[in-house]
Amino acid sequence: MLVIELKKDDIIVRKWSLFDIEEAVYTLTQLVPIGCTTTYKDLAKVLGISPRLVAKILSRNKNPIAIPCHRVVKADGSLGGYTLYGKRALEFKERLLSLENMHKLCKYSIPELLEIE
Repeated sequence: MLVIELKKDDIIVRKWSLFDIEEAVYTLTQLVPIGCTTTYKDLAKVLGISPRLVAKILSRNKNPIAIPCHRVVKADGSLGGYTLYGKRALEFKERLLSLENMHKLCKYSIPELLEIE
């Protein structure tokens, strides 16, 4: 993919970097409403990357309040992993989802929202 940057009077077109991919994953994750989940696969589909790369990026999320990575689960509906401040915390992910959705799971499709087939 390409990134287009506007700097003063210049337009710069460049290949995207890992930083750009991380920013895109974090931005898409922020679109998932409270009480809903999306999948690593859906996020990967939008960006044209591997679901494992999405998971790896989210595992390094340094701001879990602003970037709600707990709302991203595996395609089969299982929770996948969860890392909070460098430590595995799968029970915490489960608890957060339980509090947010009050046991009424909402599945949210980012590709449908963005009209991507």
